[in-house]
Amino acid sequence: MRAEVGESITKFHSAKAFAKWLGFTPNNKASGGKVLSKKTLKNKSTLPNTFRMVANSLGNMKKSNPMTAFFQKIAYKAGRIKAITATARKLAVVVYKMLTTGEAYEPTKLVRDVTQVKQQQIRQIKKKLAKFEITGQDLGLLTTLGTA
Repeated sequence: MRAEVGESITKFHSAKAFAKWLGFTPNNKASGGKVLSKKTLKNKSTLPNTFRMVANSLGNMKKSNPMTAFFQKIAYKAGRIKAITATARKLAVVVYKMLTTGEAYEPTKLVRDVTQVKQQQIRQIKKKLAKFEITGQDLGLLTTLGTA
C-alpha cells in the first residue's frame, strides 16, 4: 500500500479525502441545476481495484459478519456493482482509521444494537403519525401511543 499512497497516509486530511482519491465517491457533473452524470472517478492505481476485489469477496461469503451484511443490504437496494463500490469505500475508511489511529479493527463497532434500531424506528413512526395528525383512536387502539 505504501507504493500506492506514498510515504504517509496522513497526506489525506480525512477518510473522506482518502475515499475520494481512490475514486469511491460520486463525481456529480451538473449543468443548469440538472445532474448529467454520477459516475465514480477513474483511477489508474491498483489500490482501488484491490479494495473492490476484497469487497466482492465479502459479498460472496456465506458466513455472516457486519461487512457482509452491509454488502447484502446495499446489493438488495441498488445492485451488486454499487454494493461493491460502497463496501470498498467502507473498507477504505476502516483501513484509513486503522492506519491513522493505530487501533485494531473492531467489527462490533459496525453493528448497531437491536434496541437502538427498534427505538429509532419507533421515533420515526411517531414522527410520521404526528405529521399526519393520526391518533391511537384513528388506528383502532384503545390507548394513544405513549412516550418511550
